[in-house]
Amino acid sequence: MKISELAQAAETTVRTVRHYHRLGLLPEPPRSSNGYRVYALEDLVRLMRIRWLARSGVPLGSVAAVLGAADDTDDLGADLEALLGAVEEQQRILQVKRDSLAAMLDLHRRGEPLSPLAGPLAQAFTELVDGEEDPRLRELFVRERDAWELLALSGRTPQPFVDAATAALSNPDRRREIVALYRRFGALTGRDPATATTEIEQIAGAFAAYFRDLGDPDGLFAGWATTAADMAGSPHMAEILPDPAQRAVAVRVIATIAARAEKP
Repeated sequence: MKISELAQAAETTVRTVRHYHRLGLLPEPPRSSNGYRVYALEDLVRLMRIRWLARSGVPLGSVAAVLGAADDTDDLGADLEALLGAVEEQQRILQVKRDSLAAMLDLHRRGEPLSPLAGPLAQAFTELVDGEEDPRLRELFVRERDAWELLALSGRTPQPFVDAATAALSNPDRRREIVALYRRFGALTGRDPATATTEIEQIAGAFAAYFRDLGDPDGLFAGWATTAADMAGSPHMAEILPDPAQRAVAVRVIATIAARAEKP
């Protein structure tokens, strides 16, 4: 058989046959006196085996090993188990992607924002941002939402922590309370901490009380504050909150909650 006849018999292309030659999967046959490759039945059988393995999901880089291990039951079994495991992992990844895309489509159809946050929490932040006319306060809400999205995307946020925030922002009374606090917090923008000591202390106390009233049965806020206390004076704090007066409030809130956690 000529290469074109071989390719036709195996329902593939000449280009594919030549590709298998280059990969070493299909040995090149002897040539006739006129220089044409002459293929035999065993070449067709091997070509069709290669095609069958490739269609079954065996990567071309593994085809030679699978064909070579056909007489070694242990090696062949191990190779096939490894390939099957790889396919199952791909299926798992595709299922996660499929579920994520379906959830996004569902949110879009319901007119809700696309966000890595849980639906109620994402919706609450959207309402806070879109419903705020004060640009300084809107910027604070956007920054807060971004921080929560960063936590969600990191995959390290305890679910009870998310549930507590969702419950607080989904409750109209609690939301009005936090908006009022942020309004006072936003009003500190540009203030000199040295001349705003009273406001800083009052706002910090109000935030600490707000967290206390939320309840913390699992010690989540306390654990967060204890960890955050270590970075309160670091340069990272200035990156998170560039305004000195607002940063002073955050440092006091963290210190208050951390101190509360240390009490028996």
